[in-house]
Amino acid sequence: MAKPRLVTITIPAVHAEIDPKWLGYPGPPRANVLLPAGYDPHRRYPLIVALHGLNCIYSWWQQWKLTDPFEKLHAIVVMPEGASGWYTDWWNHGERGGPEWETYELDDVIPTILKRYPILPQRRWHALVGISMGGLGAAYLGGRLPGFFGTVAPLSGFVDPQLAGVVADPAMTALSFAPLNGNYNLFAVDGQPSGYYMTGHNPTRLAVNMRQTRVFVSSGDGRPSAHAGLNHPGSEEEGAVIYPMNQQYVPALVAAGVDVAYQPHTGGHDIPDFMAEVKAFVKWGVFKPVVTHPRSWINRTVATHGQLWDVGYRFSKPPTEVVQFKRAGSRLSISTAGSAVTITTASGCVVHSRTPATVKVPSHSCPDRDRAAGQPR
Repeated sequence: MAKPRLVTITIPAVHAEIDPKWLGYPGPPRANVLLPAGYDPHRRYPLIVALHGLNCIYSWWQQWKLTDPFEKLHAIVVMPEGASGWYTDWWNHGERGGPEWETYELDDVIPTILKRYPILPQRRWHALVGISMGGLGAAYLGGRLPGFFGTVAPLSGFVDPQLAGVVADPAMTALSFAPLNGNYNLFAVDGQPSGYYMTGHNPTRLAVNMRQTRVFVSSGDGRPSAHAGLNHPGSEEEGAVIYPMNQQYVPALVAAGVDVAYQPHTGGHDIPDFMAEVKAFVKWGVFKPVVTHPRSWINRTVATHGQLWDVGYRFSKPPTEVVQFKRAGSRLSISTAGSAVTITTASGCVVHSRTPATVKVPSHSCPDRDRAAGQPR
């Protein structure tokens, strides 16, 4: 009887800056790919991208057999490297730059997978799941690429780094071994806890980005669970940090009109409870119908570039605040960014604009191609 097949591949950081010192092994970043039983390269499959937690590497999901519940879905499961980088392009005193984990995952990992493997094209068949730090990555990156991922699942996720009482960025920086790697900035990852850059990487503050996405959230409350028995590692971390974060994240999703399923439970920050959450996610339903071409949407970001549905954007300089894109029919409003922006549509039309601005997004013909919005003809 055919069984799933695990392969390990390298995915070089072409568009991102990832110094090998962050990896813990030589060579370019790696990824594990679980191919379904009876894999046929001539047919298309659903895709699950699974993000690992802090102080782990790409092999973590397979090490603990956390992909076992996915095998019944007959999907291709990709487990990329994220090191201890918080799936973020690091702040670094506002200079940004390395490591650039969000750019790596979105601009290198996803295109490489689509090029190498036969993936079904509709967003219904694309799921992003993460555990702990990977839960932060799933919640954040799912909002960075909403037109691609139809389902997002942060499990025991670090989903509100600005939660009162949590000294987030110094801890995030220290736990990422930044000082050991020559980065002595106390706020290296996301900057000051109240700053715009951390706000722009906080899934709870960016809940509206998930409005057209199915979201599954699960977290333990720190009390011992039947899965872990009396030996219950991680209960304090889950109960004191992770659970309160999720208690803020879910209401933010609901307020934003997101289709969210929340399954809190007894349990801690440990493998048995993670496995229970993965099983619950699969039982809930990973691949179901979703909106495909919304005419109205909102997305908030501090990224320098990205793809929002059928609209690509690139700022001439990094934004100096959280920028809101708001689409209503053919109108696209862009809030103040401290930078000009270039908009590129799926049909190849290009619009250059100062910010703030409201521009008309051409659907087919491009009569004003390369004309700066708001400028004289």
